[in-house]
Amino acid sequence: MKPASPSSDPSFGRQSAVSELLAQAPDTAVERLQLMADDLKIAYAPNTLKSWRADWRVWTAFCTASGFAPLPATVPMLRAFLMEKIAAGRKRATLEHYLSTLTVVHRLALLPSPMDSIEARLMWRGLKREHLTARQRQATGLTMDAIETIIGTLDLTVPRDIRDAALISTAFETMFRRSELITLKIEHLSIERDGSGRIFLASSKTDQEGEGFLQYLSPETLELIQGWIKAAGLKSGPIFRSTPNSHKANRYDTPLSDRDVARIFKQRALRAGLDAALISGHSTRVGAAQDLIAANFSGAEIMRQGRWKTERMVIRYGESLNAGRGAMARLKKRKQLARE
Repeated sequence: MKPASPSSDPSFGRQSAVSELLAQAPDTAVERLQLMADDLKIAYAPNTLKSWRADWRVWTAFCTASGFAPLPATVPMLRAFLMEKIAAGRKRATLEHYLSTLTVVHRLALLPSPMDSIEARLMWRGLKREHLTARQRQATGLTMDAIETIIGTLDLTVPRDIRDAALISTAFETMFRRSELITLKIEHLSIERDGSGRIFLASSKTDQEGEGFLQYLSPETLELIQGWIKAAGLKSGPIFRSTPNSHKANRYDTPLSDRDVARIFKQRALRAGLDAALISGHSTRVGAAQDLIAANFSGAEIMRQGRWKTERMVIRYGESLNAGRGAMARLKKRKQLARE
């Protein structure tokens, strides 16, 4: 008997995001995903499930328009899908995310993933060589100097300004991702004897076991956070929230979204006179890594601070700085000093 579809079974919408999205899979796959729904919700972060759902909508929209069944995917289907998205200007990282999601969905449903075949790997390699470049534009780093410039333009008697100052300073010092910043809670904030603070991150995409991570806050950043909490009259729950405007009640009860964080970074950089074209939600992590590299902290120390599993991103963020420290750069500087 075919499992109920979302439209015919009211309880289906309360299932895992992955189970819901696989309504068009073969019957056995639907049954399997429905049985796994609760475990999937526990095993994966909400943002992970959200991204899978978004990718799946893109895939099913393509399949509907093309007359394909969404599962199982075939190599010709994937080629047509990728070519369509390349023509639409999608970046390599976005396409790789789509393929990763499709692989996960197939494996959860006990279906063979076409990306496991040599044919699919050759197809994807060929498309990358012909149409895509491996290198993406890197987000501009918000370094300590840039952050001091931004905060210097803010009026710390205005609630929205002090919130943004606290948010940007916290993001830099903790190197938390934007999706992590919005989960920070007042009850997870503590004060040390020396005036510094500690903030506990309960979970993140790199901490699927939920062990949490305790991070340092300078006295200056702690003071900004406390000033924001006082101005907003907050007692518990999320630290960083929306401020009242003409469209909302005069309360601070709406947590910021990850998009809000990226928007605030860009807007505040722009208003401070900085080049905001490549400012993103990652900019504080990039800037912090660059400052740590410039201060000669080791790759292992920077990895621990930013909670990266490999040095790949640390190396990428430090490329420009390290190029300026290379053999040729040092040689030219010595020649210049000798002339002087």
